Amino acid sequence: MNKRIVLEIIIICILGVTGWHMFSVMKQAKLNNPDTKTIERADSLVFTSGAGIDVMGDKVDSIFADKADEASGSVAAFLLRYDSLDSDMEFWNEVGSHLSEPDTTRFVAYCENDRCIEAIRKKTEHSRFTVLEYGAVIDMQAAIGADITGEFWMRGRRTIKIKWRDDVLTPVDIARSIELNL
Repeated sequence: MNKRIVLEIIIICILGVTGWHMFSVMKQAKLNNPDTKTIERADSLVFTSGAGIDVMGDKVDSIFADKADEASGSVAAFLLRYDSLDSDMEFWNEVGSHLSEPDTTRFVAYCENDRCIEAIRKKTEHSRFTVLEYGAVIDMQAAIGADITGEFWMRGRRTIKIKWRDDVLTPVDIARSIELNL
């Protein structure tokens, strides 16, 4: 019985040391991975240009062309998913309707795929935001990366990510957060 307990303790120690070593190796690999550096760079430079082509084929000038140096301007950028397109659009249109000064915030959406783009082209109702089909790679990568964790980017007095896909924050809460960052 004693030998069995000692053997189990040795196995637990070996597994613990092996796990710690693997964790350290994976962390170092992540830090040295060029893709990780690209994503980090995208996060730090998010929405530097904001120019692109919207889903209707129209050129969109820089999202900061008219608000870049204004202290009261902000941009909220998010990803639209095809599978939840109607609810995503409804959510962001509602966010826009709750802003007390809607002209101070610009919403920019990115479509996740071609099906999303085609579905938006077929929609007849007007949205409160621009939907880009093509845009600056860094901006699009940042929006996609944020959406993986259910977040969107907001750039105003500071650039931050806010969770929106977890059903905790309502459109009213998001609108309030946007106005606090103006």
